[in-house]
Amino acid sequence: MQDIVCDPNTPGRLILVSDMEGIYQTLDHGDSWHIMGDLHQNRVFSVAYAKGKTNKLFVGTLYGLEVSNDSGKSFKLIEQTKRKSIAAITASPHDSNIVIAGLGWRDDYDFSHTFGLGQSGKGELYRSTDGGETWSHIYFENAITEDRNVVNILFDETDSNIVYLGASNGIYKSTDAGKTWAKIKGPSGVAKNRGVALTPDGKTLYAAYSTQGNKGYLYASPTSHINWTDVSYGNNEFLGHFDFWYPEVDPRSQGGKHKVTVGLQSGREGVFEGVFNWEDDALSHYEWSTIWKGTKGFDTGWDFAPTNPRFVHYTPKKWDYALWSTTNQTIFQAVLENNTYQWKNKYCIPNESIKASQWGMEFPTYSSRGTESTYTYDIAVHNNYVVQGMGDNGAVESWDHGKTWSNMQIRLSIPPLSDVQAVDIANRSKTPIVVAQMTSGYGGGALNGNLYAKRLKHNSPKDEWVFIGGGWEHKGGLPSGVFRDVAVSPVNDKMVFLYSTDHGLYLIDDIEQTLNDVEQGKAARSTKISNGVADGIHAVKKIAPHPTNVNIVYINGTRGNKEGVFKGEKKGKNWEWSKIYEGSNWDSEIVAWEHEGQVYLFFSGASAEKGGDGSNFVGALSLDEGKTWKTIITKKTAMKLNSNSWYDAIADDFRFHNKGGALGYKNTIIMSYYDHRMQKAYGVYKGTIHKNGKVTWEDWTDNLYFGGLTSSIIANQNGVPYVFVSTAGAGAWKRPL
Repeated sequence: MQDIVCDPNTPGRLILVSDMEGIYQTLDHGDSWHIMGDLHQNRVFSVAYAKGKTNKLFVGTLYGLEVSNDSGKSFKLIEQTKRKSIAAITASPHDSNIVIAGLGWRDDYDFSHTFGLGQSGKGELYRSTDGGETWSHIYFENAITEDRNVVNILFDETDSNIVYLGASNGIYKSTDAGKTWAKIKGPSGVAKNRGVALTPDGKTLYAAYSTQGNKGYLYASPTSHINWTDVSYGNNEFLGHFDFWYPEVDPRSQGGKHKVTVGLQSGREGVFEGVFNWEDDALSHYEWSTIWKGTKGFDTGWDFAPTNPRFVHYTPKKWDYALWSTTNQTIFQAVLENNTYQWKNKYCIPNESIKASQWGMEFPTYSSRGTESTYTYDIAVHNNYVVQGMGDNGAVESWDHGKTWSNMQIRLSIPPLSDVQAVDIANRSKTPIVVAQMTSGYGGGALNGNLYAKRLKHNSPKDEWVFIGGGWEHKGGLPSGVFRDVAVSPVNDKMVFLYSTDHGLYLIDDIEQTLNDVEQGKAARSTKISNGVADGIHAVKKIAPHPTNVNIVYINGTRGNKEGVFKGEKKGKNWEWSKIYEGSNWDSEIVAWEHEGQVYLFFSGASAEKGGDGSNFVGALSLDEGKTWKTIITKKTAMKLNSNSWYDAIADDFRFHNKGGALGYKNTIIMSYYDHRMQKAYGVYKGTIHKNGKVTWEDWTDNLYFGGLTSSIIANQNGVPYVFVSTAGAGAWKRPL
């Protein structure tokens, strides 16, 4: 959640700003959310409305500034801002035709170089005087600074010429409606500015400044003569040295009495609200109160982590009084009742019919209000049970076919297992066993390889996870490298293959016996089976056990000098390896399946073989178990099947890649084209293999707005085969095949 923005023109209408899937809109105060428009890039930082113009919407993305004249149904990318990240936008309350946008990344500095921009440089703005039709390029700071991030921009409501800008390098003021700028002296002993707020009467500034790293204090000054006062102490209570940013003044504040609140970049100390009293530009009294902290007393939803109030906003004056706040992944509305804020979860809906117990408490499962969840690496299904392996949330499970969900963290007494990259279900012919790579880590930073398993004895929250291998102690002979994939043999559903990054491919011959041994205090058993030409493969995205021969397995190396598809075959007691395809890329995949006696191999990724397309991905099919290959889908194939209105504007930067998600089933192949830098999918495609080996393709994108597939499987529900997919930012989806 990068922000949540209230429309000053329409009570109940808010925009949710996401760093993965773009923007969502609600028209009913957050009771339901709907994906909006078709942005050119979906890492969004900022949104602004034009006062009095309900159809006008400005959106700042990592790739540039976008303008909508139809309430977000369609967007125009401003050409001169291409490859320029826009972190702050505001429209003048005096003249909605005057709009200012600032270059920056909020706290996503890791992405500042994505399109060649860079964190250091001159401070840049774009300014429009015709409602966003044309834009002028302005430097608010001509000197080269180490951090030119613009935090926020504010117009003075009492003077149309005065504008304030909070940037990492300091606070700047314009007296000509944003044409020219001068820096305001900051408090002594501070480092970076972290946002500025202005009272409705234009007489007082509030600002967050860091003093060490991202942590700092809050300050206030009259605008008539800048004289900063540290306001971290109030009513004899010290707020703390926290990572404050984006302070905000209640727009209902009048005269010398103000309410102020502030967000925390990543801290979980709570939400604080201050009441300030000024007399003749002098602060006479102020006090702080903690209005939200921890997780007790309100419904946090399935995001179990203690609240991190990244952004806190007062509703506009035309609205009923309330506060809106976002944590990393959840949205809350606070309503004032009897002088106490009641925080309401506006992200997911509790389901009391399925509950998970822990610590003497019961937690409901949850369904979505319309947002598309988060980064999901993998998915597995058995009857009514569905599990998503998520980044940042761990294993998120459903016992009602995916209608409602429970975060596994709720039911754990062990350290957080927030990164689950691979899941599969073994032993389906008896008592199914879910096998998963689980570790701590956040933002894709998986720490090590831990293998967990659970029996589906009850197909309910009563089934418990057991640590069976890996970790720092190398339990069961498994190393600590992250298992990017876990795959069960379709021939013998007790056999589990897993690839440990930098360590190799391992085999558990009998997962049922292994789990029994662990539960009885015995050592688990596993065997490393990669050797020879397959030894030293850095990482593997997908393991493809042979569909009919228990002694053959395929893997694809994804990094280093051992990329491509490798075939392993057990001969006697040993496994022998050969390379059968020259392919590459971190997200390339190999899939193997059988239909009517024919074994198929399908490779998705960059290819150095005949029919390759440079760095663009292709799909290649083998009908003779890897001896020969034929390229059957390319960028050109996809572009003939469908077109996208946004493509021409970003064609120079869009790459026909994907994040995985290739699938083979009977005579059907599924493959997507998606660029993770743009976080845009060109489409999802379904291929039909004919008896003569020819493949015909159709556009199968349908309503899948975010087509960044990471994994795809087939599972039957009520006798109907469904395609289940996980995505790189929009959770899990299903549709009948």
